[in-house]
Amino acid sequence: MALLSDVLAAGLRSALASEATAMLRYTYFAQIAEIEGHTEIARLFTELAESTGCAVHGHLDVLRDATGPEQRNDIGETRLNVASSVAGALQDASELYPRLTATAHEEGHADIASWLTTLAALKKRHTVRFDAALVSLTGAPDADALPTSHGATDD
Repeated sequence: MALLSDVLAAGLRSALASEATAMLRYTYFAQIAEIEGHTEIARLFTELAESTGCAVHGHLDVLRDATGPEQRNDIGETRLNVASSVAGALQDASELYPRLTATAHEEGHADIASWLTTLAALKKRHTVRFDAALVSLTGAPDADALPTSHGATDD
């Protein structure tokens, strides 16, 4: 398969994000419909979530198989996938959620800030689990595989 242009690869990443969001929304909507007693609508949302998940996986397959290493730095063999997952969780824990938490506090939303703080802690625990997975794949932590040192603990 010929490599994709940067424009097409970026478009596929955007479509991937859109489909992944839709899949999660449909799953959430199915839960709400089920709670409200709308079992047929819950089933519809569940089926559509599964169908949309196929599109998500298809986009990931195309991005993995038809882009060069510089375009797919986050999709590949398992070791790379784990390392990129560490990077994403670390960025969420150290940048995204602290920034959102500060904004929530500034706007007077203490409950939302608390929720976001909880998510930052969860992401830190994810990095610990991903680190352990890397060790299981390689036998030792690989400094080249991890983008930064994060020092997170699972406590």
